[in-house]
Amino acid sequence: MRRAIQLLSVCMLAVAMSCAANAKENGDDEKEGKEANEVTVKFDQLPQVVQTTFKEEARGATIAEVDKETEDGEIAYEADVEIKGKKYEIKVAEDGTLISKKLDKEDDGDKDEAGDDDDKKPATGAAAEKK
Repeated sequence: MRRAIQLLSVCMLAVAMSCAANAKENGDDEKEGKEANEVTVKFDQLPQVVQTTFKEEARGATIAEVDKETEDGEIAYEADVEIKGKKYEIKVAEDGTLISKKLDKEDDGDKDEAGDDDDKKPATGAAAEKK
């Protein structure tokens, strides 16, 4: 009886390790897939409404390149910008709507400019005029 319990424990451990390895492998595949949906685009090649929103949110900071992302059929543009010595990640929809503006995680957690954790901000500029 004792031998059966030991054998069962070893089998359960092997199954658990196999599941953990499989989960890690699947997570790596998802990450690679996300990166495959990103393309670097020059700022002057962006739609005008997207450029306008980035300029308003960057407050004079230079944006040379932007990542164009496609997720679930939706196109969004993301740029890393330094404003007053702090690094921000700004994300804008194809129609110029601001999706998010937040401090880079390496800089100060995951907080937006107002200092709270809400990464959604109301649309401004060209995006607000469309509504």
